[in-house]
Amino acid sequence: MATHSRYLLCSVLTFGAFLAGCAFRSTNVCAGDDAESLGFHEAIEGHRGCSTAFFGGDAVGYQRGWQQGIRRFCTEENGFQQGSQAAALSDACPAALATPYIDGYQSGYSLYLTQLEVDAMERAIETKSADLEQIWSELDAVARKLDETDADSVLRPRLLDASRALTLQQTATSIEIDELEFEVSARKKQLSALQHAFAISD
Repeated sequence: MATHSRYLLCSVLTFGAFLAGCAFRSTNVCAGDDAESLGFHEAIEGHRGCSTAFFGGDAVGYQRGWQQGIRRFCTEENGFQQGSQAAALSDACPAALATPYIDGYQSGYSLYLTQLEVDAMERAIETKSADLEQIWSELDAVARKLDETDADSVLRPRLLDASRALTLQQTATSIEIDELEFEVSARKKQLSALQHAFAISD
């Protein structure tokens, strides 16, 4: 499970970087905004699509705004929030700021993957619990028929076989539910540990 989660993380990080790198604005949109303000707002969203749309003083203003915004974007806390929401990983952070952002993103994405596992297991528990209810209902029906069936009836051995088969299904399903509940409990502890670890390091 851990190897699978790391594989998913690596795949999403790579694909997220690709998506973030494709973000852009049209020249017309870039020209319609205040350069410094636009630079700032693009940076705090992890983009720099208008970086080549300005010249002279506007280019300086854009870069000034972008530098201010990117320092707010490229933080461990922001990376954690984005990762925990499975947002695309941005490649906009300069080398000096990239490490805390990526570290936060990886922690957040680990949290996201663990939550997915918990959700899937809880749905499986609901499904198997419904199956167990159905098995109990069928066992009750078989028991009633056995009470109503003569001991020498040809039907009785079939009912006894059905009762044994249903009892085996009941036992197996109950064990599966117990195992899933144990796993859910373990994963929820992991979630709590991840959240606690980030809160401490923040």
